[in-house]
Amino acid sequence: MEFKDFIYEKAEPLAYLYLNRPDMKNAFTTPMLDGLYEALQDASRDSKIKVIIIKGKGEAFCAGADIKDMISGKLRSWGMKTYLATKVQRIPLFLEQMDKPVLASVDGPAYGGGFDLALACDLRIASDRARFCSTVVRIGLAPGGGGAYYLPRLIGISRALELLLTGKELNAQEALELGIVDRIVPAARLHEETEAFAMELAQWPLPSLRATKKALYYGLASDLKGHLDYMSSQLALLTETEEHQQCVRKIAAKIGVL
Repeated sequence: MEFKDFIYEKAEPLAYLYLNRPDMKNAFTTPMLDGLYEALQDASRDSKIKVIIIKGKGEAFCAGADIKDMISGKLRSWGMKTYLATKVQRIPLFLEQMDKPVLASVDGPAYGGGFDLALACDLRIASDRARFCSTVVRIGLAPGGGGAYYLPRLIGISRALELLLTGKELNAQEALELGIVDRIVPAARLHEETEAFAMELAQWPLPSLRATKKALYYGLASDLKGHLDYMSSQLALLTETEEHQQCVRKIAAKIGVL
């Protein structure tokens, strides 16, 4: 699969999705967003892929929407509505229902819509030169890619409001302390550490990864009784998988009960 402004690679059990416009800090283009969406769909369908990694080429994760498109008038009025609904917002919607872990690997700036994209991922690993900012208030706009949805769920309403209303920029350490990122690593080792982080997840059976991710997100939207009922059904199905039975036999042999 080849795309403009976007690179998609697989190295089983991982899939790498690269925003590829480094000269513009990986600011979004329509072909880039199309590539990202199609690659996510493919990685979701591929039974050999367990974990998806989203990165930016060069020394930036993503600067969000291209200011040139705003100046040209492409992103005005219903043009903005259409752009968000058909190009940008389908990505967090797909990520929400995708049942494989998605890891954002953030180097340099994650601004505006790029910040929203990082927040939409399940986990975030950052280089020590990563920076995070909801820049939209600085240009008279508001978060359109899910930032105002995800951020309070990560750090609470008050702190989220402070960041969104002030347009404050966070360095990697500040983002870690707030709970926006999960790990910080040296920039020179970001790729290797991201892969190692992803493989911590990918070592486990895919049915278990899928069910666990669903358990967490479905649990946020249900009451306890509904959640427990759903999980009892999921575990009933998981006990029938070959992966579960192999794991149980392996542990049993190791502790000498076979």
